[in-house]
Amino acid sequence: MSDKQLEKVNFDFIRYANCWEDADVLLKGLALDKNSKVMSIASAGDNCFALLSEDAEMVIAVDISKVQLFLVELKKVAIKNFDRKEYLEFSGFSESANRLEYFNIIKSQLSIECLFYWNHHTEEIKSGIIHNGKFEKYFQLFKKDFLHKVHSQDIVDELFRNKTEDEQRTFHDSTWHNEEWKTMYKFFFGEQMMGSHGRDPEFLKYVSGSVSDIILAQEVAHLRTKKAQQNYFLYYILNNRFDEKYLPHYVRKGNYERVKGNIDRLILHEGLLDSALEKYDDCSHFNLSDIFEYMDMELFKNVAQGIINKSSSQAKIAYWNLMIPRHISDIFPTKINYLENLSEELTAVDNGYFYRSFIVDQKI
Repeated sequence: MSDKQLEKVNFDFIRYANCWEDADVLLKGLALDKNSKVMSIASAGDNCFALLSEDAEMVIAVDISKVQLFLVELKKVAIKNFDRKEYLEFSGFSESANRLEYFNIIKSQLSIECLFYWNHHTEEIKSGIIHNGKFEKYFQLFKKDFLHKVHSQDIVDELFRNKTEDEQRTFHDSTWHNEEWKTMYKFFFGEQMMGSHGRDPEFLKYVSGSVSDIILAQEVAHLRTKKAQQNYFLYYILNNRFDEKYLPHYVRKGNYERVKGNIDRLILHEGLLDSALEKYDDCSHFNLSDIFEYMDMELFKNVAQGIINKSSSQAKIAYWNLMIPRHISDIFPTKINYLENLSEELTAVDNGYFYRSFIVDQKI
């Protein structure tokens, strides 16, 4: 984002308590090995943890928000100390009345600033840290005040019931996608509501066209398929909880244990991407979330140039396009190869159905 945009964005609270990009496609796209040195947008930390499950040598979690890094640090220390059952309880994936007791066990291992923050946000710990981002509260408002007026819980449950592709499509077209749903959906996921309750308005600055139309088209395409039945993002949006069958990559059985074993390989860096590139040059892989959405073309070009200059030979760069098409290969065609077949294959199975495309580029 430009300096002028950054001045308008409030970074004093947790914006994302979970990552809303699909770690499964990210890992397939980047194809890490034990020598991989990865630079990743931190956000809520989930995808940084997922990258550790592939035995990367180092993962640098970068964020301009100190508060987001406090969240990542808390999760990191919790993972280091707790087994999977305990972590699921502490973070909010499963029920627990003992979250403050869990916090008391690990708080001495937090940095001074991080401890100060969480000592003043114990209610968020008590109710489960994964439920207390602005974006998660946006979905909680959706379920509490909007969804039930259109679809009963029985209909929501039916969306996730195992059905054939034809049965899923028929259910969607005849029952789910009615006029009341379309009207409500376009209002709730429109620019005004999203800007005030979900994303910051500055994150939508460069969008052209209707935000709600773009997202609704993505929603329709996905919910008509069987893949929607197993989508943990969708499950949270419609139920405001996760379930053992619907979990992010890093906390699934088997994955969690590998993440825990590699947790000390995670490094936190506060600042813009260019400051991280200066400190940790020669990274071989990049997870850039959808940061290019927030940039005008000049800034996009400058950031892309910095990545090219500071990355290792044949570095892989992964990122998402939500509402604004951005391709590094379009502006640096002699330096970056767009892995089109791989990108399209992974976009087709992306649980982040709201994204238009998942891009994997490789430095030439």
